[in-house]
Amino acid sequence: MASIIQNVVDMIGYFTDAALAFPTSIILLAVGFVFVAGSSLVLAYLAAGAAIEFIVPDSAGKPPAQRQ
Repeated sequence: MASIIQNVVDMIGYFTDAALAFPTSIILLAVGFVFVAGSSLVLAYLAAGAAIEFIVPDSAGKPPAQRQ
């Protein structure tokens, strides 16, 4: 567990060094973050919708069918 925390701390340092290397690096890192975060949010939204569709029956919110 300690190595995971150390890796995260090291990664933050590496990204900071990369962002400060050139003026455009900050913009590129921000655009990459937006792409990754945006696609992750879309995937989470679709997965939540699929899970809810699986759990909630199709007849939820509709009146019961009349039998004849």
